Amino acid sequence: MSADPYCRFATTLAKQLLEHEPTFFSDNKQKQLVQVHGNDEQVFALDLRPFIATPAAVSAMQWFDGVNCVSRLLSAYQGAKQSLPFEMDLAEARNNISGYAEDFLSQILARANAALTDRQALLIADWVKHLDIYCAVKSVESLLNSHADLKLLEIAPEYGWDVVFDHMAIRCGSQEYKDAERISTLLKDAHGYVSTQFEGEAYYQFPDGWNAYPVYKILENGQVLRVFVDQSDAEDESQIIQHWNRVYGYSAHHLGIRATKLIDGVRMAVPLADVMQALTKAGVDILTPTGHYTEGLLLQVFTRPEKNKNIPLELKAEIIAHGDNLENSIDNAKLLELVSRKEMGPSQAKKYFSLYGLKYDASNPCHSAPLYQYFLPAQAAHVIKTSQQVK
Repeated sequence: MSADPYCRFATTLAKQLLEHEPTFFSDNKQKQLVQVHGNDEQVFALDLRPFIATPAAVSAMQWFDGVNCVSRLLSAYQGAKQSLPFEMDLAEARNNISGYAEDFLSQILARANAALTDRQALLIADWVKHLDIYCAVKSVESLLNSHADLKLLEIAPEYGWDVVFDHMAIRCGSQEYKDAERISTLLKDAHGYVSTQFEGEAYYQFPDGWNAYPVYKILENGQVLRVFVDQSDAEDESQIIQHWNRVYGYSAHHLGIRATKLIDGVRMAVPLADVMQALTKAGVDILTPTGHYTEGLLLQVFTRPEKNKNIPLELKAEIIAHGDNLENSIDNAKLLELVSRKEMGPSQAKKYFSLYGLKYDASNPCHSAPLYQYFLPAQAAHVIKTSQQVK
């Protein structure tokens, strides 16, 4: 067995998973992998090795702890955003962003100032304070812009759920200008993110004209942060991501959230179907889920996009000129992605957090320990496609 403690841990995890899930099969050469057949019988390999990183400070805490009203939330947001470099602080990153992008963000903040309640502001601050500054700032923007995102935070206590940040996707421009490369470098250099240590998880190329750089971070409170930095391929002028970036800047394309629950001292994943049903009951429309073939290791679905009908006509005409298919999808300003990831058992979770020098506490919602840490390209492609089909 490998001397690498991350690989050794993953090999044990894979062995236990294979013993309990007959739909998975082993990889003869790499014992830290499990394989599974997708919906079309394509074989997917899931690497169970945790990414290597040193736990970082919970940097959002200093800004959002104690926030209890709308004005203080917006002030904390502005202070946090100015404390570290963000995308629009880079001159090259601003080259292809429309003037409307700043107006779009200003409208979100103005609407929150006028209509958000102090109770909702407290709910948002209490959630984002457990993140780092980057994800906290982007999450505030997302929560202020999306009825679905905020609704999940609001209804979770009714069900005894802990809502966990899973990931977010940042829509960049085009590979022609190395936009995603620039932003993933910013995240690594200025915000402390890392790529994974093994081949295949540092860069994804999708067959429908876009690519992405996933980066990762673990905080001292145990919270894992995943950021999916995506862009259009250089040769595909009608691919939507570059046009979303032009209209909306670097606001998150979607925020991925999941729910866990403590049952008899064991942290369990709330099934995706339960979260979907609860949100549907609360008036949130759900799109088509994917990932059932993973036996719960990774399930994903989008809610109906938050529509934006305020794009200036001249800008919209410029976008539509690149393809008729863009007329409706460019209005899809923001989405909530619901995620479910099967949790490790307590003994496994204890060993997982010990890899990072952290002591496992099942009662701490940040100490969620999914068996599978990453993304599946086929599922990412599926949810992006469903988000564009909504009119």
